Amino acid sequence: MLTILLLASAPIAVAVIVAIGIRLINLPPLPRLGAPASWLTVAAGGVPAVATAALVWLPFAIPPLGFFDLDVRAMAPLLLGIAAVVLLAVPPASRRRGAVAQISRRTVMSFVSPRWIITALAVTAIITILSVAAGNASTLDEQGRFTTYTISIGTTGTEMGTGIYGWHYSVPALTGVAALLVVTAGAWALIPRPAWGEDPQQDAAMRRLRAANIGRAACGALLIHLSVVLRSLGGTASLLGSTTTTELGAVSVTPPFAALGPTLDWCGVLALVAGLTMWIVIALTAIPSPARQPAPLTASAS
Repeated sequence: MLTILLLASAPIAVAVIVAIGIRLINLPPLPRLGAPASWLTVAAGGVPAVATAALVWLPFAIPPLGFFDLDVRAMAPLLLGIAAVVLLAVPPASRRRGAVAQISRRTVMSFVSPRWIITALAVTAIITILSVAAGNASTLDEQGRFTTYTISIGTTGTEMGTGIYGWHYSVPALTGVAALLVVTAGAWALIPRPAWGEDPQQDAAMRRLRAANIGRAACGALLIHLSVVLRSLGGTASLLGSTTTTELGAVSVTPPFAALGPTLDWCGVLALVAGLTMWIVIALTAIPSPARQPAPLTASAS
């Protein structure tokens, strides 16, 4: 049991370590946020990360709970991502400039890095391709839902089935993905709108940070949702059916993509770690960079 708990905790621990490393080593100096903005930032990153970690870890820690249904696991990161983006879209309170006019043009791309847009669209494309492929392979279950994948065994018409990420799960989730992208685009569009604050350089730095965190929130949600899809398909790939025929004796049948099962599982774990890392980094950006001390002046010898 302890080994299982450690394995379940490993992606969470790796995400925490990587996020701390990114915050300390890779991120540029961050502006100091006000108290309300800091708390919103911590909540936007910390709450989704903790909730997702609970979804992953609790079924192993408390077995009677069982695993959450696939529709819950698929939709949860998207809903958490939307909530995080909404929190990050709230502009921090700041004093506005009075008589001094600022003629510099403020556009969305002045604050949003293209890499966040490219990453979000790329992950969305992968999710869409996998969802459509799995949906087309799904068949109706006893309740009339597209959640089953079947394979034929032998020539007698015998079939064996297992669960798959079919249309019953993917259609609502793709709607959630679209909603997340719309909310993210709207949040980015709001960033340039307010007038400059009293310190334009500080204000610009805070807007760039908010834009980056919105990108992290959206991409983190998409990656964790992708993780659910990949690991579900990895489980479907492990299906093994066998029967005995008069012509060939014992016959075993696996899905055409059975060889991809381990790869799907590992890619799912990596996507989970990457998504959690992005959310944890958001929370850590509420901690400002230490103020740089000016270098001491030394008198030169005359």
